[in-house]
Amino acid sequence: MANLNNNVKIGQNIKDIRQGLELTQEEFAEKLNINAQFLSQVETGRAGISMDNAINICNTAKCSSTLLFKNIIKTPDIIENYSLLNNRDKSIVEQMILYLLNTK
Repeated sequence: MANLNNNVKIGQNIKDIRQGLELTQEEFAEKLNINAQFLSQVETGRAGISMDNAINICNTAKCSSTLLFKNIIKTPDIIENYSLLNNRDKSIVEQMILYLLNTK
């Protein structure tokens, strides 16, 4: 039962990611090199995805695994907050982290 519930959540997350890219199921499936019917089953929770497919989705959509596994894996608040930053602010945070790491 837990797997089915997780499949539904992951499917919804994938659908949200795809729609954020303004792609149809067919277009996104083609970019992922998977069958559009399989993508439809995944988005509705009738099928799960492999780790390879999860990595492929993140790489293709240029999104984090945090977004893909939203509402499934609890991430520290700092990561969730970071994901809300715009690119300029993320760059500043990354520069600060690099500075701190280089001063040790």
